[in-house]
Formats: sequence, C-alpha cells, structure tokens
Amino acid sequence: MSETGQCQSGRLLGDLAAMIRLAHKALGEATAALLDTADTATENATAAEKALHELREEIEDDASAVLPDGSPTADLRAIVVGVHVGTDVECLAALARQLVALAWARQSGQPLPARLRLPLRGMGNLALTMVAMAGDVLESTESETVTDLLGGMHEIAQRQQLLYRQMLSEADQAELGDIADATLLSCYYERCASHAVSMARHAAFFADSNLAG
Repeated sequence: MSETGQCQSGRLLGDLAAMIRLAHKALGEATAALLDTADTATENATAAEKALHELREEIEDDASAVLPDGSPTADLRAIVVGVHVGTDVECLAALARQLVALAWARQSGQPLPARLRLPLRGMGNLALTMVAMAGDVLESTESETVTDLLGGMHEIAQRQQLLYRQMLSEADQAELGDIADATLLSCYYERCASHAVSMARHAAFFADSNLAG
C-alpha cells in the first residue's frame, strides 16, 4: 500500500477511535444520570444529552470518511473496518439515547434502590471499560486486547445472571417498575459490551492482516 493510503487508513482509524471515545462519554454520562444520587441526576442527564448530540454530529460528519476522499489508494481493509465499526458506534449511540430516555423517565420518581444500583453500576463500569478498550485497539492496532474483551463479555454475562437471581429472590420486596428498568439496563450494558467486542475484533482483523501482508 502506498504512503498516501497508509496515511488515509491511519486517519480513518483515528477518527473511528475518536467516535468511540464520544460514545464512551455519552454512555458514561447517561449511566451517571441513572445510577448516581438523585441530586445530580438532572445535571448528568443534561450532560449525557450534550455528549450524545456531539456524537451524533460526529457520526454524520464522518459518514463520508469511510471512503477517504474517494481515493483508490485507501486500504480496503481499513474501509471494511470503518464500515463495521461505524455501524457499532451508531448502535452505541442508540443505546446511549435509550439510557438517556430512561434517565429522564425516572426523574419524577424515586431512584433505583441501592441493592439494584450496585450490581448495575458494576455492569455499567465494565461495559464502559470495554468500550474504551475497543478504542485503544483501533488506535494501537494491538489484537491481543481482544482476548481481554472476550473475558469481559463472560464476566458481563455472569453479572447479569447474578442480578436476575437477586431480583427473583427479592421479587416481593421490589417495585415492578424498578425490576423492569433494572432488567432493561442490564440488557443495554450487555449489548454495549457486545459492540465493544465486535469493534475490537474488526480492528484486530486490520492489525493481523497488516502483519500477514
């Protein structure tokens, strides 16, 4: 591949990594709005809306960047990665929007009880860490990180099962609305983790194919 193609590929991967960072920020702010104290919920939800708006603008601005300048010198492998990672980032944006909508919907009621917030916070923090790690893979093109992410996916599943068992054992003590929202949140974080693995795998494909080439 030409030096120009390498430069374009590097720029594309850098742009995608920046979009992942914005997705991480939006998801983090939305999580804070849902799981932090009620006193900061509105402030965090507003910050999440702002971060989500920035992400949506970045996605729209970079839609054409998947084919850098329409140049045939662009690395086809980087373009494939760009298409797939871009789709995952859009899915993360949709998940962030759902988290923000849930945060606003709970503004007038009581926050989730602490016994549900604690395991959900653990799931959320792990999912956010995995999203950040996927951005690192794109920037560093080090495929070894994918193994760590697969381990994180397994842990997310375990945490989700434990949460479900807890809710079933305490069903008579919890509000149905809280159980429904906690179930939704756990599914959102599981999907965030799944998209993180997907992004890292595609980035690893680019790194491994470069080494093979």
